[in-house]
Amino acid sequence: MRQLDTIGRGKHCLMDVILKPELEKLIEDEVKAGRASNPNEFLNRAVYHYIVARDLGEEYTPEEIDRMIAEGLDDIKRDDTVEGEEAFRRLRAHSAERRRQRA
Repeated sequence: MRQLDTIGRGKHCLMDVILKPELEKLIEDEVKAGRASNPNEFLNRAVYHYIVARDLGEEYTPEEIDRMIAEGLDDIKRDDTVEGEEAFRRLRAHSAERRRQRA
């Protein structure tokens, strides 16, 4: 069991969180690689990004994510990719359209 120190609205909230061993290893690897300063920071950011994605209608199962990654790798092999700025322009347009549809 890991104790998670969450920060929100100016206060801390301690939670006991039980992680699968493979998730705990993934978190430890992220911290060791320097992508987060500690497990709490990683989990706080992960939960925040999950909520934002869900609220934008971008919630996927692990199988769907694996399929999308495989499709992306296939695109790279075929040299069927888009430059970064163009990708972000399309993403902003897509997000704006989804917001209009929900309004």
